[in-house]
Amino acid sequence: MHNQHLLDPSITVEILDIVCAVILVMDKEGHILFFNKAAESMTGFNFNDIQNKHPWDLFILPDEIERVKNVFSRLTAGHYPNKHTNYWVTKNKAIRLIDWANTAITNKNGDIEFIIATGIDITEQNIAENEIKNHISNLENTISKRTAELTKANSELAHLTRIDGLTNIFNRRYFDETLEKEIGRSKRSKKTLSLLICDIDYFKNYNDTYGHVEGDNCLIQIATTLNNFFNRASDFVARYGGEEFIVILPETATQDALNRANKLIQKITKDKAPHASSSVSEFVTLSIGLASIRPDELTTSKSLIENADKALYQAKHNGRNRVQLYSLEK
Repeated sequence: MHNQHLLDPSITVEILDIVCAVILVMDKEGHILFFNKAAESMTGFNFNDIQNKHPWDLFILPDEIERVKNVFSRLTAGHYPNKHTNYWVTKNKAIRLIDWANTAITNKNGDIEFIIATGIDITEQNIAENEIKNHISNLENTISKRTAELTKANSELAHLTRIDGLTNIFNRRYFDETLEKEIGRSKRSKKTLSLLICDIDYFKNYNDTYGHVEGDNCLIQIATTLNNFFNRASDFVARYGGEEFIVILPETATQDALNRANKLIQKITKDKAPHASSSVSEFVTLSIGLASIRPDELTTSKSLIENADKALYQAKHNGRNRVQLYSLEK
């Protein structure tokens, strides 16, 4: 063989030359003593060009030289870090990634004479693994993005199902859910819960006089006023249906709720939205029914709404444009 004379006769050079793995044999100073056919094929170097030279002077990337020298030093010191991976530079400057398994050969006295490094070219495997990792990462990012988009869409959909399409405040369905929760909370806290039902006075006349488009604009304006007026974090304003609006005031005593409702009446009057066909004012006005309770185990949302509705009826009966508090005598 072309370099058989450099090796101990016990090493079968013919066998090493026909294996597919890259085989590199060095003395304990790191000089190359053997370089098999697979190594020549991969690197493009002929053995005669590199014999007795160090691999780190020929094949190793500059930023990996110290690490490779350290691996070699540990091997020759008997520590045997038997596996490592590093990049090699071929004769035509291509970069190959090699996975090495290292073995120290000792003489009968136990002294190290040779280092045999067996390498597998894993460049394509590494590229494929990186492509898979990138694909998985991209897939995870896509899933994460789609999940965020879906979460946002679901949140927007949930929001839309709670909102009245015309006035952009909460709708009747969401009011029903919220009132149940607030009654339950009030039962636990033993604090008063107040409910207002607000009705635009003579709204049918308003529509007949100004038309349904202006009627819708009136509803939107009243809804906006209510939403801005009842602006505590716990206040809840919804369109109850038609020209009726409903307000939940948690932890609000009867007198406080009455005061706030009367101030709302004053606010609506001061806005001076024209209502030529009203029998109570030349401007848009509200009638409000108020029910305040400290719920017990027998309290239901239905009974509370019925009480507020009875108070609203009484407010209309008493001349409209006013607040009426529900009481058993009414």
